[in-house]
Amino acid sequence: MSKDLKKRGWRFVGPTTAFAFMQAMGLVNDHVEGCVTRDEVARARADFTPPV
Repeated sequence: MSKDLKKRGWRFVGPTTAFAFMQAMGLVNDHVEGCVTRDEVARARADFTPPV
């Protein structure tokens, strides 16, 4: 991912940037157990159909 982002013009891609990107894309659901948002995010991810 870092190499691809650098090809697209990013000058620096560190661990914080990479993790924030993965959160924004829905690849990481880091809401704590019991958080009402965690279940909502999990449902949205399960219902998502990637474009073809």
